[in-house]
Amino acid sequence: MRSAGISIGSEMSGGVSNVTVENVTVWSSRRAVRIKTAVGRGGYVRHIMYRNLTFDDARVGIVIKTDYNEHPDMDFDKNAFPILENISFTGIHGQGVRVPVRIHGSEEIPVRNVTFRDMNVGITYKKKHIFQCAFVQGRVIGTIFPAPCENLDIYDEEERPVKLSTAQNVTDIDYGV
Repeated sequence: MRSAGISIGSEMSGGVSNVTVENVTVWSSRRAVRIKTAVGRGGYVRHIMYRNLTFDDARVGIVIKTDYNEHPDMDFDKNAFPILENISFTGIHGQGVRVPVRIHGSEEIPVRNVTFRDMNVGITYKKKHIFQCAFVQGRVIGTIFPAPCENLDIYDEEERPVKLSTAQNVTDIDYGV
């Protein structure tokens, strides 16, 4: 298996924004889509749109990882926290995916305003929490499979609220906005 089909990071000091990835098939991959960063990287990942992606035989479909702690030395700014926000996934389909979504933000680096719409990813491995999330805030529009984590607000196809998240691991953080 190859490492990652589509990857952003880990060096983020300059930032990545306004990127659209569409009409891509990723097969036989450890991670189909990956965004990786860590404390000390700084910068931002924002306004990223993924549309019409197909995953075939991937260990993890979508992974956003904020603890990618590879630094060339220990002389990095431990107060440089990257910003991850406004990331959308629309038209994501696939089969043979072990874990469709794994988003692991942290208290220092929360993942904000993630949107999922029109997602149906067949799984090969049954685990209690297939859609894995920590320190993430966002929404699901319409019906997606597998079921999303509790951190995400649920909206119908017309974008009317159905169920708002009660998870407190991101909403209590002051973003200075």
